[in-house]
Amino acid sequence: MVPNFLLIARLTASSSSFTRYKSTRFQLGSHSPLQHKHNASLFNFNSFTSARNHHKGDTFTVSYLVNSCGVSPTLASTLSNRLNLKNPDGPDAVIDLLNNYGFDKTQVAKLVEKHPSVLAANAENTLLPKLKFLRSIGVSNTDMPKILLRNHVLLMCSLENCLIPRYEILRGIVHDDQKVVRIFKNAAFSITYGDVMNHLVPNIKFLRQSSVPQASISVLMTHFPSTAYLKHYKFVEAVNTAKGIGFDPLKITFIKAVIVLLTTRKTMRDSKFEVYERWGWNHDMALRAFRKFPDFMMLSKEAYAKKMSFLVKDMGLPPQDIAEYPLVLSYSLEKRIIPRFSVIKILQSKGLLKNDLHFGSFMCITEENFLKKFVTNFLDDLPLLSDVYKGLINHQNEI
Repeated sequence: MVPNFLLIARLTASSSSFTRYKSTRFQLGSHSPLQHKHNASLFNFNSFTSARNHHKGDTFTVSYLVNSCGVSPTLASTLSNRLNLKNPDGPDAVIDLLNNYGFDKTQVAKLVEKHPSVLAANAENTLLPKLKFLRSIGVSNTDMPKILLRNHVLLMCSLENCLIPRYEILRGIVHDDQKVVRIFKNAAFSITYGDVMNHLVPNIKFLRQSSVPQASISVLMTHFPSTAYLKHYKFVEAVNTAKGIGFDPLKITFIKAVIVLLTTRKTMRDSKFEVYERWGWNHDMALRAFRKFPDFMMLSKEAYAKKMSFLVKDMGLPPQDIAEYPLVLSYSLEKRIIPRFSVIKILQSKGLLKNDLHFGSFMCITEENFLKKFVTNFLDDLPLLSDVYKGLINHQNEI
């Protein structure tokens, strides 16, 4: 007779062992009650073991995310559904590597929140080559976390098939590694997700065919790189529209106009022209202002109206003068326009400045020069002028 413990051991052995056992010992049929009991016992045992191991992995993962990555317990529990860490060796190596390349604890936590599987990556073979490459082109420890938090895919994509080829294309466009790094900082997402061959390359080629100089192309790529990745037909349309309005491709205002046209809807621009007309600008005046300073078109209708109300109604400026010098509209109403115009009005009311002083002479200069020329210079006549000016700025900031 087979001892009970031996029978139990055989019944809970692997299916292959049990097959051998039944063929030599019991010769059971396929529908034997004993076989059903064995299958049920085996299933329950394996399920219990798997669930216990998985729960153990979940517990360790949550604990590691909280204690080593600075993630909250609630978030750690959620992230554990996407990550199953077995031991601390691998993730410790990842965190040490990130620390060596500029990540602090808060930045590590943010990266793990965005991309928890980074902790399961091979630090030496997967992550280190990308980090070394980015360092080699001039990405600093300060910028490294900023770039990778904006696009963690840079850490996981192929170095040879993605990162290096796209870097080489960007380097060929801007001719300078420092500018490439700025592109990575300002449009990290586009580096891996932008359509390089169908959009970026044709767009830059069309600019060059349109006689846009390298300096303007570099401004586009370093300050508004995402714009350069827009669909080619839209890009061509914006370039041709800028030409039609009268922008000179050789001037920097041309590329700024292209950016405005690409980042604003035509319906919105048309509605703004209606607001311009209400403040005394006809269509030609508005286009002239646009040619002089394209960025003013980015102002909301509300911001434009508030600034025009102060300049035209309160300060008595002719609308056409503002259209000739639209740069004034780019400044903060509260921090610059109101305080500076108010000081000038005080000086003019005391006969200390001519009434025909053009506003461009005091609006476009630095704060230091304004204080020296229009405040400090008149303290003998108006000892409280400095306090008045500071009070105007502080008051506007509190509004």
